[in-house]
Amino acid sequence: MEMVTSPQSRSRRRLVLVALLSVLAAAVIVGAVVVGRDTGILDGEPPAWANTLGGVLQLAGLALTIATIVWLVRSGRFRADRESSLRRLIPSDSRSLQQQVRRCAPQDEADFGLLRDTARMMINQRWYSLMLVGFVITSFGQSLLKFTPLFTGLFAVLAALGVGAVAFSFRDARLAKVFLCAHPAPDGQDSHD
Repeated sequence: MEMVTSPQSRSRRRLVLVALLSVLAAAVIVGAVVVGRDTGILDGEPPAWANTLGGVLQLAGLALTIATIVWLVRSGRFRADRESSLRRLIPSDSRSLQQQVRRCAPQDEADFGLLRDTARMMINQRWYSLMLVGFVITSFGQSLLKFTPLFTGLFAVLAALGVGAVAFSFRDARLAKVFLCAHPAPDGQDSHD
């Protein structure tokens, strides 16, 4: 039995989830600062294990970011996104196309070529989240090296934003695949899906 949900209930659930994640992130930051201040562990002088782990994580995050950039360029994904006709659109038109793809509800006058290009670009963009993961790993390494509440807080904020961005990019990719399946290319066109 499939449960049907209205857009208002989904929007309400998303709002509750964002509020809960924000409260959890704030609690983690406050807890880290309080525990760190009371124990003296966050006074700026990291233990040897944190210093070593921080350096390794910084290098690993940097390597992941560089490897992702090289892979995106060599695979042609970067060039395909850069040369896309969607780049010439104004941001409001681009957002409108993305909303139509997410909802799988094209408008009557919609250009299906642009919508299909938008869906393909949304699928390709999920790979850019690997760079964001590299930045989060680098930030975690930096927070271990510095061992101060400021860098711990910055890492927590960056990690929360990174997790949200990665989740949204994979959700958009999934919705774009559904759109492409629901609206296949005409017979005469070559499909790059």
